[in-house]
Amino acid sequence: MDFLNDVKKLTELRVKLMGKQVSRAPSLIKAIEGRNSEGYVGLIAEYKRVSPSGVIRLDLDAYNYFNQVSPYATGFSVLTEPFFFAGNTLFIRIASIFNKPILYKDFVIHEYQVEEAFNNGASAVLVIYRLLNGNIGWLIDAVRRRGLEPLIEVDNINDAINVAKDYPEFMIGVNSRDLGDLTVSLERSIGIIRAIRGKGVLIIAESGVKGRGEAEALAREGVNAILVGTALMRNPALARELHDVKLG
Repeated sequence: MDFLNDVKKLTELRVKLMGKQVSRAPSLIKAIEGRNSEGYVGLIAEYKRVSPSGVIRLDLDAYNYFNQVSPYATGFSVLTEPFFFAGNTLFIRIASIFNKPILYKDFVIHEYQVEEAFNNGASAVLVIYRLLNGNIGWLIDAVRRRGLEPLIEVDNINDAINVAKDYPEFMIGVNSRDLGDLTVSLERSIGIIRAIRGKGVLIIAESGVKGRGEAEALAREGVNAILVGTALMRNPALARELHDVKLG
């Protein structure tokens, strides 16, 4: 290992991407539907170095992470929130090298953030229903005006039912983490999934997948894709085990 040489290579990549106009990443919806048509659950690999629970991994740079999981991932999720997750929009630009769909993942409360997602090449934007107290119509309009796809995240049954009724054409992210107290419950997530499956929406299970066992359990409940962050950050080789989980 030559630390200075490694830093130089990544700095050269960073500078190159800073001045480059990036092309739009492919559609996340189409990628998931394509994977489903082959009989498999989609895998969205998330780059997340830190969470409110603590440091996950700081020694794995974005390029090497995406390079390791890319052969197995249907798409990428990229944390851009800087204070609680140590995120950066530069990570989207690095992800764009691999020509996969990219979800811009932040706590989006302003159209400026949609512009940020667009300008950095993302193809989808996270819309957190609870964050905006259900007032998400304006944000979905802003996302669609830019030709991007909203992924509407919920963490409870009532919100999930409302979203499935009002926005059946979009992806619904079911978070097993309660966004208030940050507790994780796969059982709660499964309860939410059961309330909305069969309603024509694409369901993405978020949080709580530590290995193939959880992924297969969610597949049996009818999810179309799983979004995995912490487990893949700690062990990118896990992507190989998760990429061929069959639909339930």
